[in-house]
Amino acid sequence: MGGAIAMQLATDPDLRDDVAGLVLESPVLDWVSTIKANCVRAGLPAWTALLAVPWLDWRPLAELAGLPSVIGVDRFDWTARANEISVPTLVLHGTEDTSSPFGVAARLQRLRPELVTLESFDADHTMTWNSDPERWQQTVRTWLAPRLCSS
Repeated sequence: MGGAIAMQLATDPDLRDDVAGLVLESPVLDWVSTIKANCVRAGLPAWTALLAVPWLDWRPLAELAGLPSVIGVDRFDWTARANEISVPTLVLHGTEDTSSPFGVAARLQRLRPELVTLESFDADHTMTWNSDPERWQQTVRTWLAPRLCSS
């Protein structure tokens, strides 16, 4: 959730000038892909995720589910919104992530190579630091250094 929130804030016209860059750990960059991955992890077919989307996006079902308003999962598909990314972004992501698919992060990096740096780890969801703390820290330090000095 933190990555999704950070991406929303960094692309907000009123706030984006205040953001020098983002460091994202195992971010959810596309909710539909994430819901599919979690269905598979739960032993369900991936297509069952498509049954969940209307409950998040269609007002009558969202209200029935107790949501105060629709979510609008399309707003959280950063591969579809890649052209809106305007700040340097470091993505630390595990290639074995069973919750938030690594392939989405790789696709985003291919779409915006001038802004998105992807550092892959042999790790599951949010476990990149645990898989290689020294490399993780060095990667973040190296990536942040020029941004902190220029601020």
